[in-house]
Amino acid sequence: MKTGVIIISHGSKISSGNDGLLQIADMLRGMNRWDMVEPAFLQLAKPGLDEVVEKTVSSGMERLVVVPLLLFKGNHVFKDIPEMLEGEKAKYPEVEFIYTNNIGADERIALIAADRIHEKLVEIQYSNKERLEQPQSIIDESFEIIEKLVNLGNVPELQRPIIQRAIHATGDTEYAYHLLFSPNAVEAGIKALKEGKNIVTDVNMVKAGISKNPVENFGGKLICKIDDKMVADEAKQLGKTRAMVAMQFSTEEMRDGIVAIGNAPTALFEIIDLIEKGKAKPALVIGIPVGFVGAVEAKAALKEISVPYITNDNRKGGSAVAVSIVNAIINMAKEGK
Repeated sequence: MKTGVIIISHGSKISSGNDGLLQIADMLRGMNRWDMVEPAFLQLAKPGLDEVVEKTVSSGMERLVVVPLLLFKGNHVFKDIPEMLEGEKAKYPEVEFIYTNNIGADERIALIAADRIHEKLVEIQYSNKERLEQPQSIIDESFEIIEKLVNLGNVPELQRPIIQRAIHATGDTEYAYHLLFSPNAVEAGIKALKEGKNIVTDVNMVKAGISKNPVENFGGKLICKIDDKMVADEAKQLGKTRAMVAMQFSTEEMRDGIVAIGNAPTALFEIIDLIEKGKAKPALVIGIPVGFVGAVEAKAALKEISVPYITNDNRKGGSAVAVSIVNAIINMAKEGK
């Protein structure tokens, strides 16, 4: 069933006051979860709900999910929007209409507010650059702030350093809610490092960010073959990405080790395929590629494999996140966890 999403909010006579809703619509489209995402305004701006319903229905949507992007319940949520929807249902009886809850009092809203408060206080506090020139104090204070912004009390102990480092690397507290760990994933990574196994990465940026000396002290190596001439030649001949072929050429080096994918969804799809065919047997796959095309789908596929994994459930990610996860596991291995 083709599904369209309509996000509806207050309108404003000032055009810039409507930009936020348009931007959120673009963000939702980027998740590639629904066939269509369109914004609508209750008043003072166009398009209105009736126009957007007509547009989505004429585009073949058979189900419309209407989301009131309103913070708290009031007449718009309880009365105005439901009455408007009843009128639309009468016009399009063949279409299924679903009306969701509004945003409401959600912990994530409180976190955003906390971020805004902190940003302004830090701006005032650090108008003097002196403290910014003390790297360790900045790191220590950053982790203190993260502990205040997110509650990791119910998170397994070995997962906490990974989540903290991911947030520290990105400035994004959403990683506290969206990082996904298969059972014993962190333990598998620590064990692989202690046994001197390798870390294979999809791109050199991930390789460059990983703490090299501890890995080598354990007896392992950092490996990235994306720039190898044989990989480039094979990729050109087969019409595949170099990231995919690099995974094919690294199956022996990754045996019982860690694969860290921070950039290329195609590399993650390839390693999943190699694992399913029994050609690759890593101990842990860290699959956190970023992007609008293929990233979410590759991460969803990763959750179906038998090998331990760490990933997330949206388009966010990237080399910095992959590096932060790997380095957190390296630190725990050094500490004897």
